[in-house]
Amino acid sequence: MYSYNTRVRYSELAEDKKASLVSIINYFQDCCTFEAEDGGIGLKWLKEHNTAWMLTGWQIHVVRRPKYCEQIKVTTWACGFKYFVGKRSFTIRTVNSDGSDGDVLVYAMSEWAYVNVIKNLPEKNVPEKEIEVYGLITPIEERFEEFGLDEYVNDNSDLAVLKGRIQAPDVSEMQEETPIVVTADNLDTNHHVNNGQYVALAKSVIPEEIDVKHFRAEIKMQSVLGDVIKPYIYREEGRILVILNDEEGNRKLTTEFYI
Repeated sequence: MYSYNTRVRYSELAEDKKASLVSIINYFQDCCTFEAEDGGIGLKWLKEHNTAWMLTGWQIHVVRRPKYCEQIKVTTWACGFKYFVGKRSFTIRTVNSDGSDGDVLVYAMSEWAYVNVIKNLPEKNVPEKEIEVYGLITPIEERFEEFGLDEYVNDNSDLAVLKGRIQAPDVSEMQEETPIVVTADNLDTNHHVNNGQYVALAKSVIPEEIDVKHFRAEIKMQSVLGDVIKPYIYREEGRILVILNDEEGNRKLTTEFYI
């Protein structure tokens, strides 16, 4: 496992003085990139090998969003490798006054693809050095009791681990919103829309502030500078779907917000 401690900053807050969903995603992203850098397989290693880890799916469950100025501990660990696919778990916990681990506030599961950025195709396998540095630990969904999440999981039995793909209607049944143009501010070091920014773009389609309890995202296509994204929104009781397509109607991102 790899962890870092931080404090919830004002710049990371939503309107209710708690860390926003995008800030939570950024905590997770920072944690796994810190692990890679400290293990010698970070940005320099990836550039030398013309590779990158591209996120393909998020599943995030919020017990309680971190509050302004709260001390938190962000943890991640690799929990599966098969060919070019990697799986990774995450937690955010409170930090007790004596520095020990407190309650789990957020837990998450994710899937990533190991991609050759020159060929824009998945690699056949993940390099042994990366697997050795990351190691393999049991995923969070098999460790709920260990993390004191049994009561939460029982109370959220249908949602604590979401199965299968996101079920969404055809876009003809959804409300089309104003197109979005990708700007330089949306990009990261891979010259694609950063995964946190992708979620921010999807969430921007929802006009009101929402308190997200469970969240999923499936990334189908990357977006680059100047791309025009066509967003669609669909609402039902307790759930909001936002889909981002390209101008030809190809799916880029599907997101699911349980509120």
